[in-house]
Amino acid sequence: MMLALKQFSYPWMLVSILVTTTTTHARPFPDQPTNNSAHSNSAPLKIKLKTESSPLGQSYAISKVPQVSYQHGSGYYGEIHIGEPPQPFQVVFDTGSADVWVVSSTCESNSCQHHQNYNRRLSASHEPLGLEDEDDDDEQVFMDVNYGTGHIRAVLNRDTIQVAGLELEDQVVGEAIAISNDFMGTPFDGIFGLGLASLSSSHHPPPFYSMMSSRMLDSPLFAMYIQSRGGEIDFGGMDLSRFSGPMMFTPLVDTEYWAIQLQKIRLGNMAKMGNRRAIVDSGTTLIIVTPEDAEKIHGAIDGAVDNGDSTWSVPCNAASLLPPLIFELEDGVELVLPGNQYVLSQLQPSKTMCLSGISGQSLDYEEKTWILGDVFMRHYYTVFDYGNRRIGFGLAASDPLYT
Repeated sequence: MMLALKQFSYPWMLVSILVTTTTTHARPFPDQPTNNSAHSNSAPLKIKLKTESSPLGQSYAISKVPQVSYQHGSGYYGEIHIGEPPQPFQVVFDTGSADVWVVSSTCESNSCQHHQNYNRRLSASHEPLGLEDEDDDDEQVFMDVNYGTGHIRAVLNRDTIQVAGLELEDQVVGEAIAISNDFMGTPFDGIFGLGLASLSSSHHPPPFYSMMSSRMLDSPLFAMYIQSRGGEIDFGGMDLSRFSGPMMFTPLVDTEYWAIQLQKIRLGNMAKMGNRRAIVDSGTTLIIVTPEDAEKIHGAIDGAVDNGDSTWSVPCNAASLLPPLIFELEDGVELVLPGNQYVLSQLQPSKTMCLSGISGQSLDYEEKTWILGDVFMRHYYTVFDYGNRRIGFGLAASDPLYT
């Protein structure tokens, strides 16, 4: 699968959706694991949309990972540990990709400076990926990954990952030996992919699949709660305190991405758009729409200006007066994003224009596809329910710790 995205001129914005991937090694080796058993190639199970009210209590266990916000909520990261003894890393938990990688101690790129480095020689649990001589470059397996923003090249190994109090043994980990300048100065050391297995660049089961196959989770799902100052990821169940009202589920419509179908979209009673497919991606900062949809949406906002780089600006003083962006799911159920939720901070302190949280870009994936990034997910506690092939949305509850 290939997705083409123009990169933002704002360096603090991220687009994590996978663009191209290759995995190379000097010689094939037998019985290399694939993700075919972990993720079926059959069509997604069709589930009728339903709403579920929050019960008074919950009996399942949840494993949590705190999330830290950076650059005014343009992205989020949390901590994992790799190896024995454990080496700590800050990673982006990304539903738009399906591999784990961290910066290697052997990386010589300028972009690798000021990041925590993984040193496989210090880990007693490290193993080369099915090859005989880990010191022979001709025998190593490499992974090249191009994201919407940035690219990396990594050596693939196996090691123990600790995340959310869970221990994943023999997990395939990318040891990044080269990373692009897009990652320079970022506060995270790598990416922890939470995408579907067929998206994996290494062709090995992603960590969430390892959690499920090892029966570490009470329920085969995870959920994300993010606010302007941080949040949490819940593995194995929903935290009922993190949302109010019903949890609204809609089925997956793709075997590679956490994607749903939007029946209709409208900006208040003004700009109206028809059927769209939407990828729910925690590693993307904004809501990405087609260039035509971006023009239609911002054309209905007085004073909106095209910045010429796929982003738009709107008058800051109009944010509280802007109409909501409304997404209609099946059976007429609606997700409502208030106007002040899709307007970001001022471009410059002295300016009167604010950056719109809606960007127009073309995806080389499927016509009329959107990406619902962090701008959208801050308003909804989002449940990625692999067991039932669906995604749920509950109105995010406020928490002074994170808002």
